Amino acid sequence: MKNFLITQGCTGTYSLISSVGKHFNYENTRSFNHHSRNANNGAFTEGSNVVYIFCNPYDYVLSCFRRWENTDGVRSHNQQCGGDNEYYVSKNYKGLQDFLSDPYDCFKYKEHADGYLHNNQRKYNLLFVKYEVLSEYGIQPILDFWNLSNDPNCFKFKQRSSNWKNESQEIKDLLEFKYGDVMKWYEELPLMQELK
Repeated sequence: MKNFLITQGCTGTYSLISSVGKHFNYENTRSFNHHSRNANNGAFTEGSNVVYIFCNPYDYVLSCFRRWENTDGVRSHNQQCGGDNEYYVSKNYKGLQDFLSDPYDCFKYKEHADGYLHNNQRKYNLLFVKYEVLSEYGIQPILDFWNLSNDPNCFKFKQRSSNWKNESQEIKDLLEFKYGDVMKWYEELPLMQELK
């Protein structure tokens, strides 16, 4: 398998899987962690084509807590993504506001993305894309990168329900407090970058 999709989650991953999953790591190597923080994973052989897709940090955190706030899911997801799970568990957060009030990002959101973007040991091709690519271009850039001739209409973009702009001022302020610098970094990134 030479095509891989890496994501921190909350990026329409399962829509991509249902559309073209048999053409990347999910269908053929289900044991492969598509949230992997290891940018030099041994599965990424020379000439592999890795798509890294992620959304802005505000919507990412909102989506995580909306999906799993009343379960053990946030902890489990953080563990899959290689975050500081020991810290997360030790804090015993009481929900989104409690989490956002702590300035330390135990999700290590930016570090996860930076590991791929600034990897000077990379032996594979990388398409580094923001979630917004899917709304503007669908999956055509991904199909092109993976050399697939699939009909791009097999994928239907679904707007996520988590949107930080619809939150209360209190939540917006807390998001700015915890992730303001990271959001600025995200906004300054190009929509997509192809790196060889």
